[in-house]
Amino acid sequence: MKSNLNFLKSMKSISLAEMDSVALLNRIDNKYVLSEEQLALIVDEIAQNYFVLEINGHRVFTYENNYFDTKDLRFYYDHHNGYVNRIKVRSRKYLETNSSFFEIKKKEKVDRTNKIRVSLDDILTELDNEKSQTVKSFSRKSLDDLCVILNNRFNRVTFINKNFTERMTLDFNIQFSDHKKTKEFNNFYVLEIKQSKSSNRSPITEQLKKNNIREQSFSKYIFGVLSLKDNVRRNNFLPILKNIDKI
Repeated sequence: MKSNLNFLKSMKSISLAEMDSVALLNRIDNKYVLSEEQLALIVDEIAQNYFVLEINGHRVFTYENNYFDTKDLRFYYDHHNGYVNRIKVRSRKYLETNSSFFEIKKKEKVDRTNKIRVSLDDILTELDNEKSQTVKSFSRKSLDDLCVILNNRFNRVTFINKNFTERMTLDFNIQFSDHKKTKEFNNFYVLEIKQSKSSNRSPITEQLKKNNIREQSFSKYIFGVLSLKDNVRRNNFLPILKNIDKI
């Protein structure tokens, strides 16, 4: 555990069952990429205004993702080209609870994401016909060659605000791999604030604004492709890469 996360030990916890009331499968997401020093500026605000998720004594959890795309990276380029109605397809495993899901995330408007998920016995390494057809129902494009493009692992802490109107996650120790190489990133955190309405006041966004920390678009799948594959177009993602390089 990183030194900045010692504050978790003294926080009041919340159970998974209690957290279900703030599932927010249709939500507005705001993301921030933080350095160790920037995280230190907001930890007191987190401790005062949020509960931390605890399951079987764990407060830090390990996630594994298999991301699916076409061989020519159609989902990646839809994001790169700024298409609003774009999708992301993954299978996710929660290692501490040994539970797995198949998920499709669809960006429906500029600031709104809708997600569907199906429980699985284990993480998927390929899609059967039923799941392939489900993915195709979200797109008018040909998606006949969906396969795992990259694997991703990271640690996550989940918070719920004390009014039960907001979820917040903090991701770190992010790792990407494919059949050729592995890349690890331990020098930054990804903070994501999830709300049903953009008008809800968040004490964390207020604190971030006070410290001149700006919202930053960040997708693990996109960053993983950029990190592992040298021959992809990346012009529209250069500002994101530049900001992370500064950290």
